[in-house]
Amino acid sequence: MNPSSDTPRSFRIDKKALEVLQSEARRQRISLSAIVNKLIASYVEYGRFAEQAHAISLSQYTFSLLLNAIGDEDLIAAAERAGKSASGFVKAVHGRLTLLEIRRFISDLSAHANMFGFNEGRSIEGSHMVLLHELGPKWSLFLSHYIGELFASAKLQVRTEISDRSVTFWPQT
Repeated sequence: MNPSSDTPRSFRIDKKALEVLQSEARRQRISLSAIVNKLIASYVEYGRFAEQAHAISLSQYTFSLLLNAIGDEDLIAAAERAGKSASGFVKAVHGRLTLLEIRRFISDLSAHANMFGFNEGRSIEGSHMVLLHELGPKWSLFLSHYIGELFASAKLQVRTEISDRSVTFWPQT
């Protein structure tokens, strides 16, 4: 969302919701307007699509228990099926599946789904995308195949490096 394109609007907000938002704005040391804008942007960029996809939220602890109960082969198969499904989701949201749309999708998952932290960079080897997390090697394995399937669906070559807490993708151009 582009803050320079802000448009003044008035809305009615439930009193209890307003109190919670004001308290959260104070806690985060940001304006009420900023927190409301952040929530609306999150819904526009991710939440409305997550609802359509019937996304669920789990605590990191519960998710970690489930993740670690799965064998590597089954985890990889699930990641690849989910990645194929996600490629359809990206096409539905952005109209096509290119490196730019994959990057946007990864950024949205980072910003709104809390699946990982996301950084991009350039080095002598070219540009790369790094997904950072605290869920251990099984989550790295899942992410490498899940996001890797997006690249494969877009017919993009990518080199992948995996560690216990990160996955780095080096798209080949």
